[in-house]
Amino acid sequence: MSRAEAGAGFDADGAAPPAGPWPTLDADVASDAAFGGTARKRICIATPDILGPVKCGGIGTTYHHLARMLAGWGHEVVIAYVNGNAGDAERMAAARALYAGFGVAFEPIVPRPAGTTVLARAPAPTWTLLDWLRRRSPPFDVVHVSDWHGLGYGPLLARSLGAACGATCFVVHGHGPTLWNVEGNRQLVTAEEELAWVFMERRSVELADTVVCGSAHLLGWMRDAGYAVPARAFVWPNPFPAPDPGPEAAAARAARDGARLEEAVFFGRLEPRKGLALFVDAIDRLVRSGQAPRQVTFLGAVARRFDGPGHVARAARAWPIDVEIITRYDAAEAVAHLSRPGRLAVMPSLLENSSIAVMECLHAGIPFVAAATGGTPELVAAADRNRALVPPDPVALADRLAELAGAPLRAVRPRWAFDRALDGWKRWYAQTGPFTAAAERFAARARAAADGPPPPVTVCLAHRARPDLLRASADSVLAQDYPADALDVVLVDAAALADAGSENSAARASVAAVETAFAARGWRVVRPERRGPGLTSNAAASDAAARNAAAAAARGEWLLFLDAGDVLLPDAVSRLARAARFAGADCVPSAGSSDAGGDRRAAARRGPPLRFVGAARAWNRVRPVAGGACLLVTRAAFAAAGGFPETDADAPGEPSFFDRLMRAGRRIEPLPDPVCRDRAGPDSPRHAGGGACPPAAADFAGAPDEERAYASYAAACIQARKDAPPAARGEASGARPALALARRRTRFGAVRLEVGALLPPAWLASRRSGQAAFELRRNGRIVAAARAGPEEAGALLRFRPRWRPPGLRDACYSLHDAASGAGLAAVIAPSFRRARRIAGAVERRPGPEVRGWVLDPGRPERVRRVAIHLDGRLRAVVAAGARRDDVARWKGTGGRHGFVWRLPAAAAAEDGTRIDVFDADTGRPLRGSPLRVKDGRTSGQPGG
Repeated sequence: MSRAEAGAGFDADGAAPPAGPWPTLDADVASDAAFGGTARKRICIATPDILGPVKCGGIGTTYHHLARMLAGWGHEVVIAYVNGNAGDAERMAAARALYAGFGVAFEPIVPRPAGTTVLARAPAPTWTLLDWLRRRSPPFDVVHVSDWHGLGYGPLLARSLGAACGATCFVVHGHGPTLWNVEGNRQLVTAEEELAWVFMERRSVELADTVVCGSAHLLGWMRDAGYAVPARAFVWPNPFPAPDPGPEAAAARAARDGARLEEAVFFGRLEPRKGLALFVDAIDRLVRSGQAPRQVTFLGAVARRFDGPGHVARAARAWPIDVEIITRYDAAEAVAHLSRPGRLAVMPSLLENSSIAVMECLHAGIPFVAAATGGTPELVAAADRNRALVPPDPVALADRLAELAGAPLRAVRPRWAFDRALDGWKRWYAQTGPFTAAAERFAARARAAADGPPPPVTVCLAHRARPDLLRASADSVLAQDYPADALDVVLVDAAALADAGSENSAARASVAAVETAFAARGWRVVRPERRGPGLTSNAAASDAAARNAAAAAARGEWLLFLDAGDVLLPDAVSRLARAARFAGADCVPSAGSSDAGGDRRAAARRGPPLRFVGAARAWNRVRPVAGGACLLVTRAAFAAAGGFPETDADAPGEPSFFDRLMRAGRRIEPLPDPVCRDRAGPDSPRHAGGGACPPAAADFAGAPDEERAYASYAAACIQARKDAPPAARGEASGARPALALARRRTRFGAVRLEVGALLPPAWLASRRSGQAAFELRRNGRIVAAARAGPEEAGALLRFRPRWRPPGLRDACYSLHDAASGAGLAAVIAPSFRRARRIAGAVERRPGPEVRGWVLDPGRPERVRRVAIHLDGRLRAVVAAGARRDDVARWKGTGGRHGFVWRLPAAAAAEDGTRIDVFDADTGRPLRGSPLRVKDGRTSGQPGG
């Protein structure tokens, strides 16, 4: 059967399926397959989104129906729900009971980050899924996972290295990648996590056994975005049950068919990509022309990146019609609301894959109008497209709504017949060939990797005056199980690069002892020529030079680099070499762990290892995520990269070793399993990232999707700096609202940012009602809202400290009037690990006052502000513009950097009141803070 012949019968109106160059799923069904029974399979649906714990959503709806159908066809189905709210015992118990009624097992999985850095947090769900799948016995035959956020990347990466999941077939369902969604929303990549998702989403598609998309549009987008789309990529409608054939459902459809338009319902998430702004503009036009419907409803969830309800509320103030915003309905409640006669669903998405909202309307026979964008036309019968679809333009949408106001509403017919589409899923899962082929390919690659002699490996070990660490590293190398004739070791005395040799007698004795042990095996200690004392002050450059010296003396085809003190597991070299040969990789970095050779129970308490994500070109330019110090690399790839850069690792624009490998076209595949103990730990600054994000370089040699993502992220960083508030020089502190920042650590050790807004009495009194509603935005995205009345005058409006450190290198927090959207105040929050240097201090005073000074040595002309907390609550924001003669002696400062604030009487009268003073723009505490009140005066406290 040809692909064209296979696809033709599945079209509701008899025309060829709109798959373009992509085959349909039925083309993958063997022509001689017997479909009388079912080849029962163990199937896992791994997802962060599923109906039950989540009210609505395309992924959740799709997998809800898929799980029910597969179980009904006789398969063993387990839902692996990987989400932070999986720890909610009550909600998870309800979900288990719900899916147990369908014969589906429900397993909640809480992601476990290895640390608090973005490198640990962003990929935590996929690594947690990998660990969970490894514990399953017997393994699943099929794992079905969405491309969204790259949840399947960890297991797929491990399998590509021969480390896990060899008997499992992975089916990646294309729903909507992060960059596709961001660009559809006409927004920028504003969070560092999004750079991680862009990479993991693409790689999960590329490593999949089978890719299925609900539209040819999305597969085409992937191809244009530089994805290496697998040969087994198919177009097929998302699983959806056939319509209810009963008499009650038929009567309800008949009542809707022919009714007059009474209510236009925007149906979709309240965000730009779903066409919210387009719909609002269309209603505006209808209102001005007197053709607006009597009722307009906005039915959908609130978006994470956009204040949809606020946008609607501001526009609807001028509409003389009834407007309702409904955000709390689940999928069933939303369809029930739309099913009443006279209601028209409007879905003017700017970009869409295979819209679940459109499918719900097609399924229920609900009249609708949708934008002819993305994959939406692929869902609608050709005969109904002119009636149901419009260009993504507010004028066209307004004209269509005006036309429908005078005509009876009619249901729209589907392009794909629901029962035939379901039959395609059933026939595909009933066979065994496509699923057993994955295990056969894995076994063949494993045999090929094991054939032939092991490749020669040289372990490159550097040492710098740490005898205890050197001995531990040397012992671990001596204990390797790798064949002796294929293993070579070179030890470089890094201290010799800057002086005559190791820096103390203990270090020299340790090197001599190791040299004796190595000599028995023909291994060497290299003492390179002196490079000068400049390397002594630059540890990164010195270590790079030592590694390069070791590589120059190496004999092996492969080079294994260790950091000083790294302790290898006994099979470390074997596992890295085997993974490299299995994957055909040029470089295999290892995950870092603290359990190598140690107490396993203690290691379990410490949590999972820190894993690197690989050749994420865009993200690696912001943070070192491709790999760590322990890595295996071919000699040819090492030479192509030019070795390790012998410069300051934090130098702006300086490409790292992994950047150079990527630019040289070499393949980097990190092993997610630790093979050595990482002394730095998951929250070490070396894993945390460095300086500010540089602008996108013209020669950035990334794949198209990452190239666009990085350019978008860099633009967001630059915009955040442009949105910085102007210098407050000479401005009275009480003239207008002011924002203040303070960083605080919770009792669980997590760092949180507290944001407070000071509302001067005069400003609040100038409001007509004496009340105001505010929005707090971070880089233009609303993160909190609050109201203030006369009782808040002169006090502080506090926003709960719920946010982790900003994703951007500089995050702009801004306070806006909720009614008009006008900006009132703004402040830049540098990243937690890179706040600019601020000089300042608070003093002990004989009276009930807080006195001190603060300045930015790099910009002494700017008047800074301080935020004052009493017993942990933000109470005042004070401009530091008073003259101080002692500060005036600093060259160029002018001396106008002092501040004084008098304690309220109640606080001054209570001994023990704690006073914290922060720089209001960075949240950094000033020297001398905190203070305590004692006997009516402010004084320091121990440890302050």
